[in-house]
Amino acid sequence: MHPTASDAPLSVTSQTTPPTRFMVSTPTEVRRGSIFLTFAKPAAAPDVTCTGISVSLPRGDAATDLVNDEPRANYMLIDDYPRDSTGATWSVLRLPAAPVPTAPEWGEAPGHEFANIFDPRDDLYYKTGGLVPKDSALVVDYGVGQDIVNLDIGTGIDHRYKVQMLRLQSSMDGLIWDDLDTDPVQDTSRIERVFDPPLHARFLRILTVVDPSNEGYAVVRRFLINQGAQTRSDDDTVTFVCTPDEGEAVFDGSREFTLILSSIPVNQTPGAATLGITQTVIADGGEDHHTTSLDGFEKADSAFVFENFSSEQTRVGNGEHVTLHWTGSPENTEYHLSWDDRTERISVPAARDCSFDTVDLPGFAGLSRTTTFVLDAQTTNSSAQTVHHYQSTTVTVTDPDIEATSLTATGRIAVREGGTDTFLARSDDASTQALTTRAEGDVTVIA
Repeated sequence: MHPTASDAPLSVTSQTTPPTRFMVSTPTEVRRGSIFLTFAKPAAAPDVTCTGISVSLPRGDAATDLVNDEPRANYMLIDDYPRDSTGATWSVLRLPAAPVPTAPEWGEAPGHEFANIFDPRDDLYYKTGGLVPKDSALVVDYGVGQDIVNLDIGTGIDHRYKVQMLRLQSSMDGLIWDDLDTDPVQDTSRIERVFDPPLHARFLRILTVVDPSNEGYAVVRRFLINQGAQTRSDDDTVTFVCTPDEGEAVFDGSREFTLILSSIPVNQTPGAATLGITQTVIADGGEDHHTTSLDGFEKADSAFVFENFSSEQTRVGNGEHVTLHWTGSPENTEYHLSWDDRTERISVPAARDCSFDTVDLPGFAGLSRTTTFVLDAQTTNSSAQTVHHYQSTTVTVTDPDIEATSLTATGRIAVREGGTDTFLARSDDASTQALTTRAEGDVTVIA
């Protein structure tokens, strides 16, 4: 659970699905996740009268965004489920509103009835049941302004089944229309446009400018389904505004409100996203708006990586340090290091290509004997269970310190010239000095 840290009247906790992280989408697959947000009054706080709660999810392709806004992801399919522990009902308004095309004017003239099977999410189309009169318009309203780069509009099937001369127009308010071409478009079954800089518009329409000929039916296919890249200058979030149907909700110590958002399309960029939350409460006879943020929404690549754990130095002298390297998944993975002389786990940095130098470890004087390092990469699976992944590497130490309970030598034990001449027994009051040491055959030294 991830709590907020703010002075907002209601505390917020969140639990994500999948646990602890979202899996990013791929070029071939849109992956989705869910968010559970629970609002409650802190135990020691007075009752809170709330008139609204809004939750904003950042959308785009950045590491700090969450919602995938590619056309194939269709973030309008996000489901919202408000739950009040008292059984009271809440309404949820989604912003921006789902892009719903306005009803076309085509077919109003007798004999020109039409079947409306247009859906901006699919390769469907408008089709008239007869010829299209002059000044007929087919309009699409995308709810908010779009920065449109590409258009690909099918306006007919062949020479016989196509719309006659027309204009392609755009508008921000649906009242004032701008022509996108100097001259009308004619004698074509397809309109393709590339806009540089992008065309900023909320409404797009096809307007016929001449009366029909007797060439037969007219068909408009795939109207604006391929809008191309979009950058939003006026809206870069998906916001859910929750209001109690009774006008206000009084949160005492026993009341909770939970908002469940499911089928959230996750973008393709690993990182961490932060949600924006606004609470509207009654205070001093008026409404106060408290805005806070909620972090901890991590996105990770589905491919877990943990490999190439090694030491930059394979052999060091007594008292020297080593630098360890490895490649691993930085998102939602904890790394802990241990070795022969230090069995307690040490947290080390998490990065794609990571290094750790033992000289940076306070109080560590360096290696004194051949040492095996063990790196533990700790992850959480889809069942919220902890999974450990281990790799090890060994570094040889020249002139090592040797500590043993017993030592058996076949041959001889030699004290180097210029080296120590003392064998020290493990006790406080016993020692043995050997100024000249010579042994033949098997020698056993018991500490």
